[in-house]
Amino acid sequence: MNRFFQLLIALAAFAAGLWFLYSGYEREVSLAGKTETGLTYLKTGLDGKTRVLTHHWRYGAGFVLLLGSTWWLVKGGGKKTNRRRR
Repeated sequence: MNRFFQLLIALAAFAAGLWFLYSGYEREVSLAGKTETGLTYLKTGLDGKTRVLTHHWRYGAGFVLLLGSTWWLVKGGGKKTNRRRR
């Protein structure tokens, strides 16, 4: 795969990670997020099931995308070894 194409994919993943973090924060401070948090705590108190909030999923997805794209930008796609034929 061309290195320029790999760079574009890594930059797109980095931008998507930033967007996921921002949307998770936006969801957390919104009225919908606060309502979801309150209802989740109420449901957990009633039946004891573990629930993960929507903004926590978005934070996790953003963190994974940022971590993976940063690693890819730093490490690259691996070095191609040029073998000399005799």
